[in-house]
Amino acid sequence: MKIKSPKILNCEVCNLFDVYMDGEYNNYKFCENISEDILISSNTFDGCIFQNINFSNIKLKDIDVIDCIFENCDLSNQSFDNKYLNRVVFRNCKMLGTSFVEASMKDISFENCTSKYLNFANSKLNNISFVECVLSEANFMEASIKNIEFEKVDLYRAEFIKTNLKDVDFSTSDINGVIFDIDSLKGILIDEYQCRNIVGMFGVQVK
Repeated sequence: MKIKSPKILNCEVCNLFDVYMDGEYNNYKFCENISEDILISSNTFDGCIFQNINFSNIKLKDIDVIDCIFENCDLSNQSFDNKYLNRVVFRNCKMLGTSFVEASMKDISFENCTSKYLNFANSKLNNISFVECVLSEANFMEASIKNIEFEKVDLYRAEFIKTNLKDVDFSTSDINGVIFDIDSLKGILIDEYQCRNIVGMFGVQVK
C-alpha cells in the first residue's frame, strides 16, 4: 500500500511550553519532556516532529495534525476524537488506550507501536497502515474503512463490528480471539491456518 509521507521542511526547535491555545504551529520540532501538567488545546500542528516526548503530563484537546511525525513518544490515553489527521506517522510509540473516536484519518502509518485498547469507533480510515504493531483489544466498531493494511500485527481480541473489511488482508497477523460479526467477515483475506480461528467463533470444531 502506498501511503503519502508527511511533508516535513526544515524544523525550528520549540518547547511545548511555548505552545499557546488556539494557535497554528508550522515546521517545528518538539523534543523536550514536560515535567509539569500543561494543556494544549485548539491547536493545529502542520509539518511538525514530536520526538522522545512522554505526554503523560500533557493533555491534548481539539488538536488537528497534518504532515507530522511522532517518534518514540508516549501518547497513552490521549484523545484525537472528532479530529482530522492527514499524512501522519506514529513510529515506535506507546499508545495504550489512545482514542480516535469519530476521527477523520487519511494516509496514516503506525510503525512498531504498542497500541493496546486503541479506539477507532465510528472513525473514517482512508489509507491506513499498521506494521508490526500490538493492537490487542483495539476497537474498530462501525469504522468506515477504505484501504487498510495489517502487516505482522497482534490483533488479539480486537473488535470489528459493522465494519466493511472486504479485501483486507489479515494473513500475516495474529487474529486469535478477534471479534467479527458476520457482515464484517465478508471478503476478508486469511491463510489456511487462520480458518480455525474464524470457524471457532461460531462453535464449529475442525477435525
